[in-house]
Amino acid sequence: MSAPAAAQDAGRTGGALDAALDTVAALERSLSNWRATSELSRLNAAGRAAVSEPLFAVLDSSLALASESGGAFDPTVESLTLAWDLRGRGRVPSAAALATARKAVGWQSVQLLPATAAPEPAGGSKRGVALHGTRIDLGGIGKGFALDRAAAVLAARGVSGAMLDAGGQRLLAGVGPCSVWVAHPLHREEPAVQLVLGSGSLSTSAQSEHLLRARGQRIGHILDPRTGRPVASHASVSVFARSGTRADALSTALLVMGRERARAFADNHSEIGVLWLEPRGSRVLAHSWNLEVAAAAPFVTLAPSDRNPRLARIP
Repeated sequence: MSAPAAAQDAGRTGGALDAALDTVAALERSLSNWRATSELSRLNAAGRAAVSEPLFAVLDSSLALASESGGAFDPTVESLTLAWDLRGRGRVPSAAALATARKAVGWQSVQLLPATAAPEPAGGSKRGVALHGTRIDLGGIGKGFALDRAAAVLAARGVSGAMLDAGGQRLLAGVGPCSVWVAHPLHREEPAVQLVLGSGSLSTSAQSEHLLRARGQRIGHILDPRTGRPVASHASVSVFARSGTRADALSTALLVMGRERARAFADNHSEIGVLWLEPRGSRVLAHSWNLEVAAAAPFVTLAPSDRNPRLARIP
């Protein structure tokens, strides 16, 4: 996380960055499924509870994006995450276990409750959530949401320009055009395609990021809510959007959709940019929709319909 500052503003900028980092840490403590004591874990255990403003807000955004993506992004995949043991060593669930987990998936079942309908803790009134048999996993949207909240803290403290990086996702706020490299979908340290972006967020999703193995099977961390199984793809998809929340969720959704449905979605949503990278033997085929590729590695082939005559090649 960085922000340019004149010498006389260094103290103020440093304080703002500390406050933004504190916000991210607080959100991680509240929204993480990795913490048994987090607010989200307590909600999953209870099934219905009054919740804090950040948890209510990220769930509200999650349901909207689930609807927009036709369920390709679905925050209720926690039962599947547990069935495949994606936070552990990984396992292949039995057919019966998978069927049971799939029955607990369905974003339409989640109900957001106004403050008057939520169970009220002593001393205050909060809006609430009723899960109706589902369980929430915010792994596909929480990072982007945290970046948006961090950027809002910086802006409130007078920092007008910042570059935030959360590993796999960047957010550019109030900065000029910035060069960003997207990695090879199978080799995360190898740059493949260069984009030049303005203010907004770029999120990349791929199954190669967190691979597990069980019974000789490679298990990716991105699950298809429709089948209950890990997405069978070696591709990566990067989405550029105005908000980190939207970019994060849609990068997951488009990978679940597959290339053709992802392209159709991009065609109908010109406000987002999409880069689809797909390994083909020793090469990588790149598709860019609503997004211009500035440069590419020698092993990258730009899809014929997406060719840019000004494309540069890096050595």
